[in-house]
Amino acid sequence: MKIAIIGGYNFERHSKSIGKLNNIELRFHDGVPRRNNKKLLENIIKGADCVIIVQMVCSHLSMWDAKDVARKCNKKVYYSQAKGLASVLSLIEKENEINTA
Repeated sequence: MKIAIIGGYNFERHSKSIGKLNNIELRFHDGVPRRNNKKLLENIIKGADCVIIVQMVCSHLSMWDAKDVARKCNKKVYYSQAKGLASVLSLIEKENEINTA
C-alpha cells in the first residue's frame, strides 16, 4: 500500500515507525506551499492508494490543493488531528481490510 502524507516535518520518524509495517510505502509533502504546489502534490498523490492530511502542521493552501488533487485522482483522504498517525493507520486497516502490522 502506498500512502501520501501531507503535512509535518517528521518524515524520518514516520518512515522509521511505518517502515516496520508490512507492504507500506510512504510519499511525503511537508505541507508548506511552494511554487507549483498543486503539481508537486499531484506527483505525490497520483501513485498513492490514499492520502493522510496532518491538519496541525499543514497549511490551508496545501490542504485545499491536496484535497483537490485527491478528488481528481479518485483517492480517499483521511485527516489526522495529531502528529501521530497510529489512529489513522488503524482506520485505513479497518476500511481496507488489511493488516499493516
